[in-house]
Amino acid sequence: MHFEETLELHFDLLSHKALLCCGARDYVLPDIYPTKEMARIAAQKFAWETLGLKERVPGCRQASDLPVWLR
Repeated sequence: MHFEETLELHFDLLSHKALLCCGARDYVLPDIYPTKEMARIAAQKFAWETLGLKERVPGCRQASDLPVWLR
């Protein structure tokens, strides 16, 4: 899989909100997540569907295949 942008997830433990960084853009995920793992799964789905990575990452067949770095 060759994808030029790195997906980074920043999870705030106090507010339980998540920020997804993709290249030079940042996206605040719309929900509140009880755990960092649930936020990571939501970030993968968001990147897959909303950001259109379904078409842009050839080696991934589903959202859970996207690599998301937790910060």
